[in-house]
Amino acid sequence: MAIAEARRRAAQGEPAIVTVGDVTKVAFQQYGDFFVEHEEAAAALRQRFEAADCRVDCMTDAFN
Repeated sequence: MAIAEARRRAAQGEPAIVTVGDVTKVAFQQYGDFFVEHEEAAAALRQRFEAADCRVDCMTDAFN
């Protein structure tokens, strides 16, 4: 969901920027009082980033 939101926010021709913070924010918004550890969110984002071939049109801090 965070990747999809970042793609919607991106200007045409610009890469989508999705951060680990975006993942934790989406988790909180979707599941209420739900806390996700930074490393867990980063790992989930890395997994989805690679599975969805996001390197083509996205940037992330999940690999830092």
